[in-house]
Amino acid sequence: MEVFNKIYSQVSSSVSSTVSQLSGVLPGNPVTREFESSAHIASAGPGLLWKIYKGSKRSTKQAASIFVFEKRQLEKWNKNDREFILETLRRGVVQLTKIRHPKILTVQHPLEESRESLAFATRTCVCQLGKRTGTNQ
Repeated sequence: MEVFNKIYSQVSSSVSSTVSQLSGVLPGNPVTREFESSAHIASAGPGLLWKIYKGSKRSTKQAASIFVFEKRQLEKWNKNDREFILETLRRGVVQLTKIRHPKILTVQHPLEESRESLAFATRTCVCQLGKRTGTNQ
């Protein structure tokens, strides 16, 4: 019983830290109204800027992946570069939303933008969806 209690306390502390981390990532983004998110499972896009979180739709409990881009990642670039990067990310999601094919990732919730982040939801992803720039992968 003692082992069970120890494992339970470790798991519950891990879950609570993940939930607090996610509440810091997605505050104010409309995606949080329709989707619950839990753990960071992967990254995607150029430079792996998109963080992918495991989640589910609140109404149907259908599994989903929630893509989040935190705008504070752009602080190291000048204003023109920031706008170019944001526009490129927005355009990529819009193009993905328009594509309908069974072998291409399906968007379940369109891109939503808040002051702190960009976010959208897709069917479940289980791997990295990009290549880090500057590495020999």
